[in-house]
Amino acid sequence: MSDCGALDRLLGAGPAAAVLERLAGDLVAADRLTPGRARDLVCARACAGDPLLLAAAGQTWVLEDDVDIDDAPAMRLAVHARLSAPPRVIVSDADVPGVDGELDELLLEVLEFYRLESWHPDLLPVAPGATG
Repeated sequence: MSDCGALDRLLGAGPAAAVLERLAGDLVAADRLTPGRARDLVCARACAGDPLLLAAAGQTWVLEDDVDIDDAPAMRLAVHARLSAPPRVIVSDADVPGVDGELDELLLEVLEFYRLESWHPDLLPVAPGATG
């Protein structure tokens, strides 16, 4: 079980713990943090729904209730890819069915107006060294 109830409810306890382990491992490798410090940071940011940490392909993000739809690109966004330098995502309107949805490139900070609604299980990051 992970330390983040929201992620547990979304993914299930085992997959949520694996995602947090992978993200913490990435921080240890990239920023030379101790494993305990990396896990603490990842858990706090994941529980807060931080898109800088969590945004990935296969996710759907839904607009927060207190954000006006006129200030947002769509009520729900489907993430198709995550890019870097600067951090951004390729998204479509999750409510437009099929391939008719137009893709858009947005700065990752736009997802701060949204909360993570779903994450396709086949696209969850696996722990380093694992297969899947």
